[in-house]
Amino acid sequence: MVGPAARWAQRRRRATLSDDERALLADPWYHDFRPLGLATPQRPGIFAPNQAAKQGLLFELLDRAIALAEAPRRSLTVLELFCADGFYSLRAAQQGVGGVVGVDTDASEVAKARLAAKLLGLHNAEFRVGDVFETTDRVPIAICAGGLYHVADPERLLRQLRGQVTDALVVQSVYHLGRTEPAYFETPAPGWTWGCRFSVAWLLAATGRAGWRVREERRNQLTGNDRPEDRGSVYLLCTPA
Repeated sequence: MVGPAARWAQRRRRATLSDDERALLADPWYHDFRPLGLATPQRPGIFAPNQAAKQGLLFELLDRAIALAEAPRRSLTVLELFCADGFYSLRAAQQGVGGVVGVDTDASEVAKARLAAKLLGLHNAEFRVGDVFETTDRVPIAICAGGLYHVADPERLLRQLRGQVTDALVVQSVYHLGRTEPAYFETPAPGWTWGCRFSVAWLLAATGRAGWRVREERRNQLTGNDRPEDRGSVYLLCTPA
């Protein structure tokens, strides 16, 4: 049996890379793609421990979302908002969905996502630079990992997604470990000039108000982050209410 590392070596030998792509591949990445069979150098500091905290739970919930969809797997499209380098949507592509679409405002991250798709031989992946509030894709499944706390109005985005996503939504977000009040929400986030923070109770209520039913909820901590404002991590699998 050929393992992921061997498959990656075979693909890299076959791939023709431009000088820009070679430089991009050598640049530190947000995610370590080795679980997908691609060797990428990861940024130092918080990135490895935080990926370790999130990866298993997000893989599991994304698999459950795909299983919940009414259509055959090969006809499904997965939309990833705040996709960065496309790690989670490309994992969905490897699981046999028909196509994935990723959206992020960072052009350099989108370029890495496109390069990862090329090197992994995934031709059913589209990544584009854009504002998540301006996406109009209508899809069976979406994943919103690490994005809600980056915007000032996460409930607006949850409502928007309710109109775009027909079968299942996977959410991961930072939450404030030190605040449990159902009404706790503030923007900008503590110590930031942008984004927001909230309690898990607020997020669950906002998700319901936006028209979602939370089928599964998990929590852990992002061990790479020091502040209680940044350390809590909640994971939701939602279906239309």
